[in-house]
Amino acid sequence: MRIISHYVTREFLKMTLLCLGVFVFIFLLADVMAKLKDFGEAGVPAGTMVRYFLFTLPFVVKQLIPVAVLMGTQLTFGFFSKNNQLIAFKSSGIHMARLSLPILLLSLLASLALLILGEVLVPFTQSRALEIWRTQVKKEEPRAVLFQEKIWYKGHQAIYTFDHFDFRNYSAEGATLYFFDEDFRLRSRLDARAVSWRDGVWLFENGLFQTFGTDGSYGSQPFREKRITLPEVPEDFRYQEKSGEEMTYQELRKTIRKVRQEGYDPAQYVVEKHTRLSFPFVCLIMAVLGIALALRKEKGIGIAQGIVGSLFLAFLYWVFFGFSRSLGVSGTFPPLWAAWSTNILFLMVGGYLFLNIRQ
Repeated sequence: MRIISHYVTREFLKMTLLCLGVFVFIFLLADVMAKLKDFGEAGVPAGTMVRYFLFTLPFVVKQLIPVAVLMGTQLTFGFFSKNNQLIAFKSSGIHMARLSLPILLLSLLASLALLILGEVLVPFTQSRALEIWRTQVKKEEPRAVLFQEKIWYKGHQAIYTFDHFDFRNYSAEGATLYFFDEDFRLRSRLDARAVSWRDGVWLFENGLFQTFGTDGSYGSQPFREKRITLPEVPEDFRYQEKSGEEMTYQELRKTIRKVRQEGYDPAQYVVEKHTRLSFPFVCLIMAVLGIALALRKEKGIGIAQGIVGSLFLAFLYWVFFGFSRSLGVSGTFPPLWAAWSTNILFLMVGGYLFLNIRQ
């Protein structure tokens, strides 16, 4: 049985990697053809264009691995059926679930690899690719700005405004800070002509500090220098809007807290956070579906049927997955359900078919 497991493993890996290579090549070729005109009109150097597509490669691989696993599964059993090996396995008394075990284990490993890829590599490379597209092709201003005007930021029980912020040396001009109590009643206000960040402490210069008591009392204190420790650091005030794919899981959690503190709905980021955990397991689900559909007939299915069936299933999954995500972002579905509902649905169907495989 060990020899047969090694054989199944080798054939599955060969088919899956072949499918992945073909899918990535077709996708990148289509992407190059679609964007070549934009790069040419923007006068982007060839080296920069090559870097852009290399940076997009991990994201493309992440999206296409589940499809490759599904088609690799179908083609593996398709060739077994074509060469009458499937009948030989059954005649030898090998249970089809046992024959499929190497594929299921490899698919689980693919899911874990996809989880790591999406957390470690994709956020970095996707951020670099989008930065090239925005700055070199679309000629937008870099997001990592050195100077920023008219900043308004809502922190924890505080609102900060700055007329001008210099992120090179972490200094600002025209600062006004409002501090509130738990009932959002103004309890103090600080105005300063200049402010700087030094050794983890904010230094305010040439300003006025005012206090407002709950009994209507009022106090004011001019100052030349005033040092205050605040929970916010300079980078919190830098405007850097990122897409979900550019963030790690921890960055998503931090962004969600920040958006909520500012009084906005973070549904888009909450859905992305849950999706970051749910999407990798589609590899295992696709393997279960692929095995169940490939073995639904006693003699298996043909190669052509496997290819068509794989493409149809992948398309169907993406339709359901995209629809449930959009419902989560809009607030119609709870974010957790939006991220996991498609996986649960396809796993239930695949599990039922897998348990009823014909021997």
